[in-house]
Amino acid sequence: MTSAQNTAEPSLVVTHYETLRQAALGNALPPEARAGLTLFLQRGMWGWAQVIITTSAVPKPVGARPTPWQPPETARPLIQLLAALVIQANSEGDRR
Repeated sequence: MTSAQNTAEPSLVVTHYETLRQAALGNALPPEARAGLTLFLQRGMWGWAQVIITTSAVPKPVGARPTPWQPPETARPLIQLLAALVIQANSEGDRR
């Protein structure tokens, strides 16, 4: 294990633990952390921490957002056409 992994893993466990701790104190549990809670309840803290460290598919920390979806460049003309049709339909509806 490299030194970078040694320092990154404890902070990852702490981040996920804090998410679960905040939920236990009454804050909302993010949907992505629910699997971690189930694992914590089934295996205990030690088993939960081992899984967090050894897997790459861990829940995202609180506040992390997915990257916004970007349509492919080939779809842009179609999107612009559909948007123009909606805008035109809305403006014609206002005149009636």
